[in-house]
Amino acid sequence: MRVLAVLAFAALPYAVSSKSTFDASGAQSVHSLSNAPDDLELLITDTFTVLSHPAFPRHSVRVKKSNFCDGTVAAYTGYIDVEARHLFFYFFESRRSPDDDDVIFWTNGGPGGSSAIGLLMELGPCNAVNSTNTEFNPYGWNDKANIFFVDQPVGVGFSYADFGPVPSNTQSTTEEAAVDIAAFAAIFFEHFKKFTGRPFHMAGESFGGRYVPLFAAAVLDQNARLVEYGIPPVNLASVMIGNGLTNYLDMLQSYYDIMCTPASLPPVETISACVRMKQAVRQSLTTLWKLRST
Repeated sequence: MRVLAVLAFAALPYAVSSKSTFDASGAQSVHSLSNAPDDLELLITDTFTVLSHPAFPRHSVRVKKSNFCDGTVAAYTGYIDVEARHLFFYFFESRRSPDDDDVIFWTNGGPGGSSAIGLLMELGPCNAVNSTNTEFNPYGWNDKANIFFVDQPVGVGFSYADFGPVPSNTQSTTEEAAVDIAAFAAIFFEHFKKFTGRPFHMAGESFGGRYVPLFAAAVLDQNARLVEYGIPPVNLASVMIGNGLTNYLDMLQSYYDIMCTPASLPPVETISACVRMKQAVRQSLTTLWKLRST
């Protein structure tokens, strides 16, 4: 079974919502609802519910129930739609107490790494057994937390653009992606009332060391705007980064230290390889400094 992760979001109480289905050609048909559901349990498995809010005119969400992966808790999947860009997600409720436990956002790094890696091989509710099957993971983070996995930016995993992954349809910077992630969080917490005010933790690995601090900063910056709209601010409680790549220029030097000195463990490279590495690091740093100054 193929899967990818992203996140579950929705609109404010006075948002306009609709249910979406797709015909054989892939065209979307929308069936209007008079009121957007404010409880995830009201969603169904065979059609998407589309949610939006005037505070975020460029963002809407298609979400529906899913039976994937865990089997013991409610799960949801869908797309965060940002004009021509569509980010795929999975959201899993906590096994322990979904009405009380914190909410975690997870993204893998790369850049370009699908969060299905985290979902199916690291911290998700299930592990991949082979190309078609999964098995229950008793150590998944949703054992004690509600968690969503996001495939971003466009072009990663099942996330896509209407006209293909061309530059005009993708985020060109992490700062731009952060605006989309912050909008999801605001819409999600305000619409699904049982999660409103719940402690929110943003986590990632690898290039997540670049993603997560900027995403968290965007959430905090956006909170002032939410207050102006009368929306409760997102209760960002922590940032968690594993093996994070935060700054190429500074971190590049550590490769030599780890491989060729007893900084952590005994050296693992030969003397000749370490001499070449030291020269390469020096040359690379010189080039990077020149690029930075131009």
